[in-house]
Amino acid sequence: MATSIDGKSLSKSFLDKIRQELSEFKSNNDNFQVGLAIVQVGDRPDSNIYIRNKLRTASDVGINAKHFKFDRSVHESILIDEINKLNSDPKIHGIIVQLPFDSEKSIDSDLIVNTVSPNKDVDGLHYANAGKIMHGQVNDAYVPCTPKGCLELIKSTGVQLKGKNAVVIGRSKLVGSPMANLLKLNDCTVTICHSKTVDLPSICRSADILVVAIGKPKFVKSEWVKPGAIVVDCGINSVQIAEKNKICGDVDFEDVCKVAKCVTPVPGGVGPMTVTMLLQNTLESAKRYYTNYDVDTQWKCGYNPLKRIEPVPEDIMIAKAQRPKDISIIADEIRLLDSEYELYGKKKAKICLSVLDRIGKRQNGNYVVVTGINPTPLGEGKSTTTVGLCQAMGAHLKKNTIGCLRQPSQGPTFGIKGGAAGGGYSQVIPMEEFNLHLTGDIHAITAANNLLAAQIETRMFHEKTQNDKALFNRLVPLKNGKRQFCPIQLKRLEKLNINKTNPDELTDEEVSKFSRLNIDPASITWNRVLDTNDRFLRRITVGQGNTEKNMTRQTQFDITVASEIMAILALTDSMADFLTRLGRIVVADSLDGEPITADDLGITGALGILLKDTIKPTLMQTLEGTPILVHAGPFANIGNVYS
Repeated sequence: MATSIDGKSLSKSFLDKIRQELSEFKSNNDNFQVGLAIVQVGDRPDSNIYIRNKLRTASDVGINAKHFKFDRSVHESILIDEINKLNSDPKIHGIIVQLPFDSEKSIDSDLIVNTVSPNKDVDGLHYANAGKIMHGQVNDAYVPCTPKGCLELIKSTGVQLKGKNAVVIGRSKLVGSPMANLLKLNDCTVTICHSKTVDLPSICRSADILVVAIGKPKFVKSEWVKPGAIVVDCGINSVQIAEKNKICGDVDFEDVCKVAKCVTPVPGGVGPMTVTMLLQNTLESAKRYYTNYDVDTQWKCGYNPLKRIEPVPEDIMIAKAQRPKDISIIADEIRLLDSEYELYGKKKAKICLSVLDRIGKRQNGNYVVVTGINPTPLGEGKSTTTVGLCQAMGAHLKKNTIGCLRQPSQGPTFGIKGGAAGGGYSQVIPMEEFNLHLTGDIHAITAANNLLAAQIETRMFHEKTQNDKALFNRLVPLKNGKRQFCPIQLKRLEKLNINKTNPDELTDEEVSKFSRLNIDPASITWNRVLDTNDRFLRRITVGQGNTEKNMTRQTQFDITVASEIMAILALTDSMADFLTRLGRIVVADSLDGEPITADDLGITGALGILLKDTIKPTLMQTLEGTPILVHAGPFANIGNVYS
């Protein structure tokens, strides 16, 4: 009589190991958490049961499992978008898609499964993981949970797999095919059988190990089984016996037990191990993520060798002779997640500030400041020295090193000084992109600065040409028969000590006080800017159009990198902080001597929209492929002693 392979008992022992391993890893690594996402479409009763079991078991071992359930009407594109969000979430280490879908619309299950990142595919269904298993790279892949559990069940019997004949009935990508590959990698001689196999019983009788996964109740009988064989039943079928639904496998358990050595029961065999292997894969994924991204270890960078020429060519010739790496490679080398940077072509990327949430608790590194005190028309060599240090420490001493430079201004670039990417064999590349538009940050600052300048002139124009009521109607217009203050207007009311939130309750005096800034034109300190050296714009007259009669005044253009907005950008550490600082910009005084700010002009939100991407530093590289961060601009970092 065969021995029943107790999947429940084996599963419990594995869960105990997972629980202990997780506890030990947490004790040695602060803030270590394991996250699993289960994606479901519809409301299939059997899927609901499986998911509840997974959630309960995950919670029991200390894994944070979340259930993402979508309505039957969900569109395929929405599902893809949501899975991509989970791919980008550093708190989620494993993603499984519960199949089959219960959907009103046609959803390509292969497409959805392969949308899951291979690094989070703890179900082992992504073609990348399937390909690695096929090629024998099991240690670098996630093995599908059912075959992985089956293998552990087989090993628990004490059988030596090497040289054994194994037969797998079923060739599905979920069980049959990966099961055959696992047995093959464990030195079994493997035969895969399926619905078109000729003389299936005789092939099964040759098996020392028989794995059945075809979805037919009690399909395999004792006469198909070799005496002393190990039989693993992956099937789970609902059959009606005496008007009651009962669960059985693909193997006739009682009959096969007469000849086999060991048989897995249904239920209580493969099922418990499938869930356990899912959690084991999830823990392994979390550990890989933590090791690769959340601890300070040596980067694995591929540096670009330099071919030095004598005499040293011009900077542009050196820069163009070196082929830069794709910036996505550098981002991966310095362990940025895909969700933490945005590509601007193939050689530049913006780094999202969300990376600070992930690495903010790490120990700070060393900060080396390169400075000088003897400026010349051609510069002092600070950038060249900085880049050279980064290349020496990174490419040659193999230290984790990132250089930080300011973005050059096109004023000096097209003047006598030239570019600011360094020089000789210490340069940032692509050099021409670095020196010119880069990712458009300086242009965005130009637009924001000049929008604020335009708002000052426009506000003075309207205040001079309209009465209090007309001004108030423009500032707080009727919408659907109702007036309502926006948040920035509520801030102005608070500044004016007007403790009212209903526009209709303001007195005539309060309406006038709220609506009129009464800017003193002689006190305006906010100039327009341009990122070009143009000496004939150093003093200009504005307001000479026919519609702006008697409103002329003298002003000037500055260079963009001298804008106060650039200085603020160099200091800010978040978008919220950026908006607060922008709102406090003082542009002029009122006739009563009160400071007028960007918040008073109601323009802070518009400035923020124009500048939303400038807060993200740009990732580039040196000639030797070491990473460089480019942020803010000249004058700003000098004025604040900050870059």
